[in-house]
Amino acid sequence: MRRTKILATVGPASDRPERLRALLEAGTDAFRLNFSHGSDDEHRTILRRVRAAAGRAGREVAIVGDVQGPKIRIGELVGGSALLAPGAEWTLDDRAEPGDAHRVGVELPSFAGSARPGDPVLLGDGSLTLVVRRAGAHAITTTVVVGGTVGAHAGLFLPRAHLRTSVFAARDRHDAALGLEEGIDYLALSFVRDARDLVEARRWLDRRTRGRTVGLIAKIERAEALSAIDGILAAADGIMVARGDLGIEVPLERLALEQKQLVRRANEAGKFVIVATQMLLSMMTSPRPTRAEATDVANAVLDGADAVMLSEESAVGRYPVESVQWLDRIARATEGSFDARRLRDAEATALPESDRAVAAAAVRLAEGVGARAIVTPTHSGRTARLVARLRPACPVVALSSSVATRRRLALVGGVTSLPAPHHRDLVELRTLAAELVARAKVGTRGPVVLTAGYPVEGRPTNLVTLVDPGTAPRADLSDGVERTRRHPRRGR
Repeated sequence: MRRTKILATVGPASDRPERLRALLEAGTDAFRLNFSHGSDDEHRTILRRVRAAAGRAGREVAIVGDVQGPKIRIGELVGGSALLAPGAEWTLDDRAEPGDAHRVGVELPSFAGSARPGDPVLLGDGSLTLVVRRAGAHAITTTVVVGGTVGAHAGLFLPRAHLRTSVFAARDRHDAALGLEEGIDYLALSFVRDARDLVEARRWLDRRTRGRTVGLIAKIERAEALSAIDGILAAADGIMVARGDLGIEVPLERLALEQKQLVRRANEAGKFVIVATQMLLSMMTSPRPTRAEATDVANAVLDGADAVMLSEESAVGRYPVESVQWLDRIARATEGSFDARRLRDAEATALPESDRAVAAAAVRLAEGVGARAIVTPTHSGRTARLVARLRPACPVVALSSSVATRRRLALVGGVTSLPAPHHRDLVELRTLAAELVARAKVGTRGPVVLTAGYPVEGRPTNLVTLVDPGTAPRADLSDGVERTRRHPRRGR
């Protein structure tokens, strides 16, 4: 069973029902919708197709709605792209009509205050470089230094500008509201600077969700977020190491080190972490990744990433399904070499001692007896996340009557979620755990380690016990799960 989760971005190459089904069959655990591209109607259609495809496959996948944030993008280009030759002049202006190899429209808070002669301008992932010649009230004239093809809506980066922009502006709130209406499980916030950005978004979400929990992912793309990472981790449900824009903000030679530090800090804080951007970029046009890409994915797994993400590869590439298949193969081949000792030895001061103690006891017991699984009944998913943080050798099985919780756990590495009815007492829970693990064919052989709230359901997790599937009586699961879906009761 693969521990590392796969997050695939949906786009024109993957938004058809048959392609979504193929991506799920290939091993996709969660889907990302990038609200930077497409119309409201297109976004609604995609979100509904994803949920329908998951339902037909009998899967509870997580859907991540990724809002644009304050990223500056160029406008439309005639034909969708333009070739910028070195030495050519290219003007950024405030006109709305499509651009070409001579000019393009762009929205800036202030043209005159955004750049000065001699300032660099970067396009896309930073591979195209321009230099400012002059800046006026309505246009910035540049000279192309490093040319190439630029696509419509490509990112525009002004490294020396200090633009006053909101991380969660009106456009982001509009897109987030649409996503909430269609049942997204996570909101990914772009260009997070510190915990205050997340607190603002969380307050907005809480007013909109009416008791339904939607997770919050902080995309780490700014250099200033690196020094504020502890507060960000405390305020977020998980982080995304978005290496595209982060690789422009920090020196490229330090990007790998920053990735490793971010993954480590997230692991220690008990928050999931996604490594993203150009994981298998050559598979935009090739059915196989390069050796360097395969190594990059493997290193993300060895670093401790909960999930790896496909962007262009699955959104607009020629081989989206093959890209997922390769991520699956590389992760499976690599996970056995992950060293969990550093996580277990780390002092996770962000977590209460009681929580750490219960999770550590469950993992030690499971590995001491060769357990086939660690089963964690949970309402919010917290217990499953705490146990999974320690990277046990066996699967972590989260039992929950909450569909929303099971979907959110689809991004937490090492966790398999199963629907389960509420139990009345510990004896019933032991029977239920053994039966569900057997039915789901999780693990191979051995006893089951079970965590629970004792003496009754709803108490904090305070018990670790061992269940022998061979001696547990059979549970009646014929319609119990459906009853809990119709009549949910709050548990842990």
